[in-house]
Amino acid sequence: MRINHNIAAANTHRQLTGNTAAASKSLEKLSSGLRINRAGDDAAGLAISEKMRAQIRGLDMAAKNAQDGISLIQTAEGALNETHSILQRMRELADQSANGTNTADDRAALQEEVKQLKDEIDRIGNTTEFNTQKLLNGNLKSAGGANVAADATTSAVIAKLSGALSTGAAVINQNASSTVFQQETISIDGTDIKIDWQNLSTAEKGILSGMTTSSASRNAAADLIVSKINEAIDKSGSNVAHITGYVDSTGHLNLKSGSEGIDSKITTTTSVTNGVLTNAIGATATTGSTKYNGTTTAGVAVDMQIGGQQLQVTMPVATAGDDMATVAANLQAAIKTAVDARNTANGVTAGQKGYIDEVVVNATKDGRLEVLSNSGPITFSDRTGTTDVQNLGLSQAQTESSSGGGVTFQIGANRGQTISFGIGDMRSAALGISGVDIGSATSASQALDTLDSAIKNVSSQRSKMGAVQNRLEHTINNLQTASENLTAAESRIRDVDMAKEMMDFTKSNILSQAAQAMLAQANQQPQGVLQLLR
Repeated sequence: MRINHNIAAANTHRQLTGNTAAASKSLEKLSSGLRINRAGDDAAGLAISEKMRAQIRGLDMAAKNAQDGISLIQTAEGALNETHSILQRMRELADQSANGTNTADDRAALQEEVKQLKDEIDRIGNTTEFNTQKLLNGNLKSAGGANVAADATTSAVIAKLSGALSTGAAVINQNASSTVFQQETISIDGTDIKIDWQNLSTAEKGILSGMTTSSASRNAAADLIVSKINEAIDKSGSNVAHITGYVDSTGHLNLKSGSEGIDSKITTTTSVTNGVLTNAIGATATTGSTKYNGTTTAGVAVDMQIGGQQLQVTMPVATAGDDMATVAANLQAAIKTAVDARNTANGVTAGQKGYIDEVVVNATKDGRLEVLSNSGPITFSDRTGTTDVQNLGLSQAQTESSSGGGVTFQIGANRGQTISFGIGDMRSAALGISGVDIGSATSASQALDTLDSAIKNVSSQRSKMGAVQNRLEHTINNLQTASENLTAAESRIRDVDMAKEMMDFTKSNILSQAAQAMLAQANQQPQGVLQLLR
C-alpha cells in the first residue's frame, strides 16, 4: 500500500473535473439557448453560421428594400392616377367643345378649365416625391423603362496595393531636448487630425524631450507618438484607420497609413517650430499606390462581345509594377480602336441602331479593372493559346447593372442583385399636351387625338409600374422563403437542442455527484495503512 500517491483519488479527481466542466458547458448552453457560445464550441460551425447570418440579414433587408420600392412605385402610380383622371376630363371638355351648339364664350370657358387642368398636371409632375426624390419630372427617366441601365464589368483583383509611408527627414531624436508641446495637425487619408501635445503627462513629455540615440529610447518615443495620433483619430470620430509606426535602422521615424491604394495619404501640416511632429517627421506628403501585380500580357488579339456584337481587341501590354490607371487607360484605348472599327464597318453613327457607344475603363480603389458600357454587357475571352484576358482578371469578371438615370432597387443579399426601373417625364410638355387648345371646334377635334396619345403614354407608364410592382411582390415572397429556410439551417448549426442538452446535463450532474462520493472514498483508502502501524 502506498500513501505518497493516491492513484485512485487522482483518477477520481480527473473524472470529477471533466464531469464538472461538461456540466458547466451544458448549463451555459441551456441558459443561452445556443449550442455555439464561443469559437471553441464548434470552430467550423461558427464560421458557417456567421456566413449564413450575413445572408439572412441581407435577405431580410432586401425584402424591406423591395417593399420600399413598391411604396415608391405606388406613390408615383397614385399621382399618375390623378393625371389620368385629368386627361380624361380634358378629353371630355374637348369633345364637348367640338360640338356645334357651343358659342365662342362657351368654348372660352371650356378652354380656361383646360388651362387649369394642364397646370395641375405640371404641378403633379413637379411636386410628386418619395423620400425627397422627385418621381415624375424626368429625373428618374431611363432609356427604356424597367431594367435599362449601364453595365459595369469588373475584373478580379490584379493589383498590389501599398499604403502611404511617411519617413522623417531627420533622425527622430534630433532637437528632442528643445521639443515644444503644442497642438499640431497631421492629415491622414485626406482627414485633418489634431493632436494636442500639451495634454501629455509629465512622464510622457519626458519620453519625447529626453530622447537619446539608444534604440530603446527612440522606440519608446515612436510608440508614444503613434499611440497619441491614434487616440486623436478616435477622438475626432472620423472614419480613418489607425496608423502604425516604427524607427528604421537609420533612426528615422516611419508612419504608415492603415489604408492602402491611391487614396492612402499622410501629410504633416504644422508650423510649430520644434513641435513633436516637426522634429520627428517634418513637412512631408506621401501617397499610396495601386500597381499591376499580374503576369505580363502579350498584347495579342482576344474576343470581346458587347451588346451581342462580336469584336476583336488587341490587348495592351501590361507589366508587373505598371500603375493601374495606366493599364486601364491603355485597355480603354484598345477597346475604342475596336469599337470605332466596328461602327465604321457597320456604317452607323451615334443614335442609330447597332451603334456601339464609347466604353470607359477605370481602375478601382481595390485593384480591379472596371469596364463601363451603355451598349450592353461586355464579356472577354482568350483565344486558344493566349492568356491576356485571364492575366488581367477579366475571365473572372462580373457584370452588373448600375443606374442609368432611373432608380435601382437592391433586392438581394449580394452584389449585383438589383432591379433598375425608370419613370418618364409625366408633365404636359413631355405628354405633348402643352399646346392643347379647344377654343374652336376644329382645334377641339384635333385635341382629341393629342389627348388620346397622352392617355396612352400615361397608361403605358402605369402598366410598366404595375409590372415591376408585381415582380417586386414575387421577389419579396421569394426572399422571405429563402430567409426562412436559411434561418432554419443556421438554427440547426447554432441553436442548442434543449432536450438533448438537458439529458447531457443530467448525466454530467449525476456523474459529478458520483465522482464526489467516490473521491471521498478514495481519500479514505490510505488510512488503512494505520492498521499496519499498530
